[in-house]
Amino acid sequence: MKKLFVVTTILTALAGSYAIAADLPTKGPAPMVARPGCAQFGGFYVGGNAGWASNTHRWSDRDAWSAEVSDDLSRGNISTTNTGFIGGVQGGYNWQTNCTVFGVEADYSWSNVKNTAFETDGDLGVDVDTLTIESRLRGLGTLRTRAGVVVDNLLIYVTGGVALGNFKRTYTQTDNNVPVSEVFQHNNNRWGWVLGVGTEWAINQNWSIKGEALYHQFKSDDTTFVCTVFCPSEAKRFSNEDSVWVGRIGVNYRFSGWR
Repeated sequence: MKKLFVVTTILTALAGSYAIAADLPTKGPAPMVARPGCAQFGGFYVGGNAGWASNTHRWSDRDAWSAEVSDDLSRGNISTTNTGFIGGVQGGYNWQTNCTVFGVEADYSWSNVKNTAFETDGDLGVDVDTLTIESRLRGLGTLRTRAGVVVDNLLIYVTGGVALGNFKRTYTQTDNNVPVSEVFQHNNNRWGWVLGVGTEWAINQNWSIKGEALYHQFKSDDTTFVCTVFCPSEAKRFSNEDSVWVGRIGVNYRFSGWR
């Protein structure tokens, strides 16, 4: 009977102590939450970029417009490649699980890349006939997914999606015997696709530096013009194809820092 009383008393005291302790304010440091062994890139971000673009432009004279002036100008197909500055802005969102990242990004860049091809018929002096094909890349945008892994503070990823390019085309043919010129010009937005790779280094909780290499391929641009000078009232068809390599660096600000 005494043993039962002692056990009951001890259990009652322990229960009372637990109840009192539960009502007391918690003191001491909060428990530590382990962070994954890599930087966190999750959440929304915005930033800017700058770099270099290489545009390859292929022009096709499908109805021999240049032969209306001189057979020596009628090459049919002309390909040129030129490089120039490109720069713009980007923004996106990342989902991160441990050290694996999946995200979406949209960007738009302005460019000064201009391809120019100048052809002559080989004659000299005032008899020379000329053909000038100019294509200017004025803007480049993409909507892409990104997938990669984080090693320490470095995100390594692959990316791909859709691309939109803005091109200004000018075709000029001159017969210097007259002299007279005919000019066709048009502006175009062309859809295409983009693939690439990149890295992004987290400097601190919110800021990071990125580097990317991207390849863009655009759908063929087919255009028809009606001649007014060399072949009045005749329709002439032209095709343009473009591919663009871009290498750039940028900076991002992430609105959610390391957790």
